[in-house]
Amino acid sequence: MPLFTFSPCSFSLANGDKLYSNIQLTLDSGLSALIGRNGSGKSVLAAQLAQQLASACYLLPQLPPPLWQQLSLGDLLGISDKLNALQQLANGQCDTETLSIIDGHWQLADDLCRELQQINAAPEVQQCCGSLSGGQLNHLRLWWAFYQQRPLLILDEPSNHLDAAGRNWLSQKIADFLARPNSAILLISHDRQLLQHVTVIHELSGNGLTRYGGNYEFYQQQHLLQHCALQQQRQQAERKVAQQQRRAQAAAERAAKRQQQGEKRRGSQAAILLDYQKNRAQTAASARRTQEQQQQKHARQQLQQLKAQQEVIKAQQFYLRAAVPSCTKKRLIASGLQLAYGHRQPLNFHWHTKQRVHVQGRNGSGKSTLLQTLAGTVAPAGGLLHCNSEVQYLDQHFSLLKPELTALDNLRRHCPTLTITTARTLLASAGFRADNALKPTAVLSGGERMKLAMLMVSQHGNSLLLLDEPDNHLDLAAKQLLAQALCQYPAGFVVVSHDQYFIDQLGIDTVLQL
Repeated sequence: MPLFTFSPCSFSLANGDKLYSNIQLTLDSGLSALIGRNGSGKSVLAAQLAQQLASACYLLPQLPPPLWQQLSLGDLLGISDKLNALQQLANGQCDTETLSIIDGHWQLADDLCRELQQINAAPEVQQCCGSLSGGQLNHLRLWWAFYQQRPLLILDEPSNHLDAAGRNWLSQKIADFLARPNSAILLISHDRQLLQHVTVIHELSGNGLTRYGGNYEFYQQQHLLQHCALQQQRQQAERKVAQQQRRAQAAAERAAKRQQQGEKRRGSQAAILLDYQKNRAQTAASARRTQEQQQQKHARQQLQQLKAQQEVIKAQQFYLRAAVPSCTKKRLIASGLQLAYGHRQPLNFHWHTKQRVHVQGRNGSGKSTLLQTLAGTVAPAGGLLHCNSEVQYLDQHFSLLKPELTALDNLRRHCPTLTITTARTLLASAGFRADNALKPTAVLSGGERMKLAMLMVSQHGNSLLLLDEPDNHLDLAAKQLLAQALCQYPAGFVVVSHDQYFIDQLGIDTVLQL
């Protein structure tokens, strides 16, 4: 028997278009996954599912709340009241209201401190979130999700920003959680490594929700078999429609020929006999045409049904604008460079025009700080840094986007030389076609925001791209397209990523370990 059964869910966009309709889902105990392309509505569906089982379910959203950098850690996790009550209790204040707020979480502050120390962060439970890296922040959000012991967890892109150690920690937490009876986790993820451990996959597409038993490798096999079978059925249906059209045309030509022959015989036969034969032939022809029309209608309906089962996905592409540099020259020179946060040893490097650099390191080691230093948004703690090139910086939270502006307005604000026509063409190539380019950025999915941000930073000639986890939030198809585009980009880039599948496709020639 299913462990959780949800009522049908539907959702319409502001313009009236259906994002999905009458989605029904049941979850067994264990680890399941919800997959689908960027913008298909996975996060929206997750929110609707979590709302139905609010008391038994905890939803970890894909993105932290707006302006999260300015929040305290307690406010971000929603536990400031408990932390304050524990502090009041430690100060000797012991009343009914304080004890009610604590509600059995006697070790919460100590447990949070231990978790902060585990990720090499300061053990300050109310510190500002801006002092934490993206990986550290996501680790703590996940820790709180597991800490609450709800029977159902819905985790939206839980492996984003996590380093190898963080991913191993997540896998262990999932295993420990599922060891409890009557517990279930629904993962929303594009992480192939994580999806290999699920037992059921639900795919959300324009055709609804499809269930596959097994992990991601099994899903790929079944999906390919279904696609091939459906394609074969569609080709057979197309051949049947064409064959019936040819038969109808041939029958019409034969009827016309017989009519011509009858007109020639009219002078040698009695008029009554000829009229009888004509009426009989017309009746037979009419019945034959009716039958043919019904057969053609049925064949066309079958073909339309098969076409409807095949989701039409228009091709997408990342167009990274850059000319081949005329010469190779020093672009970034660091001498004794010391970062303000994270890595404390002085850095020395000389990177040239076409260099492709992968910055590695654990969460909190200073990877994002290095990119911010190269971009000029964070001052170094010491040493020298010389940059003789324009740089474009894409941070892991795509903060260059203005949530209240449309995708089109964001692109033209950041790239003012683009005409409306060119901007619309570029947006369409990345999946923002027609009215989708006019949506407020605030309603876009994480993957759609990353596509838009990547498009914005890549339209500035031979700029050096500083990319902080650009593959996060992207579906597998979009991640592949981005990897291909970066591999062909001639002007060089510095990239941070924890996805080795992605990195292996970029033609990396330099690795910097923090």
